[in-house]
Amino acid sequence: MTRTNYFPQLDSVRGLSFLAIFFFHAVHPERGESVLAKLFLYYYDQLPLAIDVFFILSSFLLTWLGVKEFQKQQRVSLGKFFQRRILRIWPLYFLLLTISFLLLAPVAARAGHPMSMPDPFYYYFFIANFYKAEQVFFLQILWTISVEEQFYIFLGLVMRFFFRYLRVIFVVLTIVSLGFSIYCHRSGISHYFHTLTYCVDFAMGGLAALLYTGRSSLITWTERLRGGRLKVFYLWPLIQLTVFFFIQLKVETDLLNLLNRFLFITYLCLLLIEQLGNENRTGILQRNRFLILTGRISFGLYCFHGISITAFEQFIVHSGTVISPLLVVPVIFAFNFSVAYLSFRYLETPFLRLKDRLRVI
Repeated sequence: MTRTNYFPQLDSVRGLSFLAIFFFHAVHPERGESVLAKLFLYYYDQLPLAIDVFFILSSFLLTWLGVKEFQKQQRVSLGKFFQRRILRIWPLYFLLLTISFLLLAPVAARAGHPMSMPDPFYYYFFIANFYKAEQVFFLQILWTISVEEQFYIFLGLVMRFFFRYLRVIFVVLTIVSLGFSIYCHRSGISHYFHTLTYCVDFAMGGLAALLYTGRSSLITWTERLRGGRLKVFYLWPLIQLTVFFFIQLKVETDLLNLLNRFLFITYLCLLLIEQLGNENRTGILQRNRFLILTGRISFGLYCFHGISITAFEQFIVHSGTVISPLLVVPVIFAFNFSVAYLSFRYLETPFLRLKDRLRVI
């Protein structure tokens, strides 16, 4: 990716999102009865919103690149679009599946610790989010990759054949996704892993990219944020979550969670636009090397963190070792970070170079 097409601040956002997911899976705080304890646990329970961030970022960047390609060539190459997605996702993903099904499962069985392995068909054909039977944690978390791959097929076809109707399609997709979630909430249907639940993320991310490239009035508004207004803008997620926490102390309904999520999605889209267009933006996201690197290797971090957590937990259980959680979590993180970095450098980078050769802009 050329310098003009690389935004380190977006890698930082992706890095922060992985940190949220990692701590949600690795840390299990005790429940308390005080208001402060409940507030802290409410913040903790909202960490999975980071999944929405991954989806929004993906759609935002892919739509932005698609717009640039269309402006240059008056069309979007479907073949190159799918080839780029394959080169980014498949090498590490299928290696991880091969290790899990052909190595880890047999080794664990021979050691007397059989694992609940899922049907490989669901994973190899990217429909793992519809697999409902019990399965090992380190594979279950890969359901998000299935959702993304399903959306890539949709987005590629839409940009190739219906590019001029992108805005309308994204608006309709947003309405359908929210309507589906509302229907499921009212009907008591479980839909957390369903693709339609997350179509609002992809649609809103795509709309944000169209607004940014189209220089809408939102661009002007975000460019003018500075001083106190900018600080409030950055603190908005914390303000929003706090408000919803106190509302839910009085009113308990799943629809409040949906509203909270939709407002967060909207905010994240505005944040992406602000980070690209506001010269007064915070420099932390653009200059923090740790967050930028974490974002760059976040795919490996996400893929491997389930195995890292499971391996260390099983070691502690079966070895009888007593280790403070304050020490275990940093050790797991450091191990996972090292594995992901090596994966990025020696496995993913060669494929990423091939992927860059297929770029049009």
